[in-house]
Amino acid sequence: QLTKKLDLQGNSFTVIPVGAFLATPYLTHLDLQRCKVERLEEGAFRGLGRLVYLNLASNSIALLYQESLDGLSSLQQLILEGNRIEEIQPGAFGHLGSL
Repeated sequence: QLTKKLDLQGNSFTVIPVGAFLATPYLTHLDLQRCKVERLEEGAFRGLGRLVYLNLASNSIALLYQESLDGLSSLQQLILEGNRIEEIQPGAFGHLGSL
């Protein structure tokens, strides 16, 4: 519960479900690089209001829903390179005031 940095790169998570990280509210850094992620459900990162760094590079994300990144109010760095993003819904970055 007190984890601040979580490196999960190279694992296999096809979908990041709603509330996936609710048990780790103190995270500041999250690395999900090369995890075969195809979809970020709306609300996947809710509860991560302290997160400042999120690496989603080299996955297979095609669509960012309006609320895929909801809850990341402190996020300063978002890495999405190496994905196959085809659509970013309006408002997907709307709550990322520190980005």
